[in-house]
Amino acid sequence: MASFCDLGLSSYEERVYTALLELRTGTAEEIADQSDVPMGRIYDVLNSLESREVVRRNPNSRPREYSPVDPELVVSRLLEQRKQELDVKQAQLESTAADLLSQIGQKAPIDGKFWIANEDERSLFDGLVNRANRVTDEWMMTWTASAGGLFGLEDPNDEIWPYFGDVLEKETQFKLLMTTQLINILPNDFVEEMADAIDDYPNFEVRITDGVYNSLDIIDQTDLAVYVADPFDPQSILGITQINNPEYIKLVKSSFITHWNGAEQFKKTTGQGDA
Repeated sequence: MASFCDLGLSSYEERVYTALLELRTGTAEEIADQSDVPMGRIYDVLNSLESREVVRRNPNSRPREYSPVDPELVVSRLLEQRKQELDVKQAQLESTAADLLSQIGQKAPIDGKFWIANEDERSLFDGLVNRANRVTDEWMMTWTASAGGLFGLEDPNDEIWPYFGDVLEKETQFKLLMTTQLINILPNDFVEEMADAIDDYPNFEVRITDGVYNSLDIIDQTDLAVYVADPFDPQSILGITQINNPEYIKLVKSSFITHWNGAEQFKKTTGQGDA
């Protein structure tokens, strides 16, 4: 049940004001008897209510008498006072929160999930296939010699390019940024298949750089996956961090474009691996 305490009065103040509404007017002693507020506290309570314009004192009466202010006016005044108090409290809390963040240097966490890789890294390639099926406009990817390389596939040539061919048929813009280290250890037949795909699909581009240190892919600037290398086996994948924060993905895409613009165009003679 609502009470004047909800608007900031103490329990004694509420009892005194309610008693005065019944008495209409009364002395301190009469009000104390009606409200059951101790006589030793009654003057403090009445003075507080008078300062908040909840009761009025008749200066000409002897003994001194008090009367209640109209309830609608009291509720309006108490509500306004309560709002002001809460505004001050909110400002204090916001200032405290800002000070705490400044002290600990904490930033808001990025929205995302971490997927643990199975022992069979083939499952990661299957996961990549599922991700690629969601691409509608653009797919950006980095490949490195670490973080699983080509997803742990024993024969990537027979699986990756047939699948990517299906993806590229959708006319998705596909930019692949590879490290020099990886391109130099790829089998020659894989490199040849990649070169053929570049010739067959104008929407497919490959560039080579030394400035990429992890594997990732970005789908339509809405979905980012970072492939985390196993610290005890850099060529294996520990898991995948999937991030859906648009602002963070925008920053990563900007870095990708910077490295892309500074990378070398892939040439068929680049591959140095075994046939």
